[in-house]
Amino acid sequence: MSDGVPTATPAAAAPAEDSKPQPAGGQDGQKKKSEMTRKERAALQDEQRRQKAMRKEQEQRAKTTGVTIEKEKPKKETRKEPKPKQKAASSPDAKKAVAKKKKKRDDISSLHPAVLELGERYKDHSIIGGNARCMALMQCIRQMVVDYCSPEKGTHFRDDFQQKLKKPIHYLSNCRRFSFSMLHGQTFVQNVLQSMPHELTLDESRTLLMESIDGYCRNILMVTKEIAERCVGAGDNKKNDHQLRENDVVMTFGRSQAVEWVFRLAHSKKINFEVIVVDSRPLHEGRAFSIALSKLGIPTTYCLLSSIQTLLPRCTKVFVGASAMLTNGSLVNRIGTATVCTLAKHFGRPVLCFCEKYKFADKVWLGSLTNNEEASSTSLLTLMNGTPSPLSDSIDSDCLSLVNYMYDVTPAEAIDVVMTEIGPMPPTSVPVIVRERISGKDDGGEQ
Repeated sequence: MSDGVPTATPAAAAPAEDSKPQPAGGQDGQKKKSEMTRKERAALQDEQRRQKAMRKEQEQRAKTTGVTIEKEKPKKETRKEPKPKQKAASSPDAKKAVAKKKKKRDDISSLHPAVLELGERYKDHSIIGGNARCMALMQCIRQMVVDYCSPEKGTHFRDDFQQKLKKPIHYLSNCRRFSFSMLHGQTFVQNVLQSMPHELTLDESRTLLMESIDGYCRNILMVTKEIAERCVGAGDNKKNDHQLRENDVVMTFGRSQAVEWVFRLAHSKKINFEVIVVDSRPLHEGRAFSIALSKLGIPTTYCLLSSIQTLLPRCTKVFVGASAMLTNGSLVNRIGTATVCTLAKHFGRPVLCFCEKYKFADKVWLGSLTNNEEASSTSLLTLMNGTPSPLSDSIDSDCLSLVNYMYDVTPAEAIDVVMTEIGPMPPTSVPVIVRERISGKDDGGEQ
C-alpha cells in the first residue's frame, strides 16, 4: 500500500475497491459462479477475503493516524476562540485595567504644566548631567510654589504642599529615574517644609521655600566654580599633580560641568593645553562638548571609546566627572568611565574625579548591574550618520536582546584624586564625609 492511503476516509476507499470485482458480481456473476470450478471459487473467496482485510486495515490506520480527529479539531477551536475574548472583555481585570488607564490620564491632566514639560525633557534627554537635572527639578518645584493656590481652611501650606508634591515627583521619576543629585534636592525641599514653623503666613511660607530653592541652586554653581578654581589655582602648578599645568594634554570622557569650567577657566588664564574628548553611546555627550571647546579656541581631539588605547600615551592627565561617589570610594558615572580610568591606570596616568560634595551618597553598588538605568534600546538600531543598523533586521528575533545601560561603577583603586569644593582628597575619604553629614557635623552637607 502507498503512504497516501491514510489520508483517504474508509467510506471513500471501500467503494473504490468493491468496484473491481463487480464484473464477477451481480446476476451475471452469480450465474457464472455455479459454473466455476473449485479452483476458481477458491480464488474468488481469497480475493474477497483480501479486500475485506484491506478495508479493516485502512479503518485501523485512519483511527491510529487521527484523520477523523484532525478534522474535528478546527471546529472545536473555532467555537472556543471567541469565548475567551468575550470573557476577557467583561472580566473584572479588564475593567480594572481600563479604569487604571483612565485614572492615569486624569492624574496627568491635573499636574502643573511645568512638571509635564520637564518630564518630556527628561524623557528625550534634552536635559543631561547631574547638576543640570537637579537644578531643573528645583526650578520646577519653585514654579509650583509661585502658582500655588491657597489651601483649605485649617490646612497649613507646609502640609498641603507636601501632599501636592507627591504626584509630580512620582510622574517625573517615571519619566526617567532620579539621579543622586535629584534625590538630594528632593530631600532638601522636604527638610525645608518639615522645619517650616506653623506660625508663618501663606506668603511668608512661600517666600521662605522659594528663597531656599534659589540658595540651593546658587550653591551648586558656587561649589562647582570653587572646584574649578582649585584645579587651576594660582599656586605653583609644577608641584601640584591635581592642577592643570602648562602644555598638559588632558583626556576627558563625555561631558561634565565641573570639567568644562576647569577648561574654560584655564583658557581664560592663558594656559596652553590640549583636550582629548572621548565619547560613546548612549548619549554621545562629547560631540557638543568638543564643539564648544573648539569654538573657544582650545585644541580639541574627538574620538570614540574604542580609540583611547591609541591616544592614552599622548595624554598627561585624565579628568572625569561624577554622577555620585559611593561610601566605598567607587565612582558612578556615564558608562564607559570605568574603561577610561582602568586603562589610564594601566598606562600610569593620574585620574582626577570632579565631584561636588552633595553628590556623595550613602549607598554601595556591588556592580554596574545593581540599580542601573537602562536607556532606550532603539538608539542601538541606528548608526552615527542616522542610517539603520544591521540589527534592525533581527529585532524581532527571540534569540536577540538589546541592552543599553547608562552608568557603570569605577572602583576606588582606579581613581587617584577626588576634587571637591573643600579640596582634593583620596577616594577612601568619601565615607568620612558621608558619616559627618549624616551625624550633622557637616553644616554644608545639605547645601
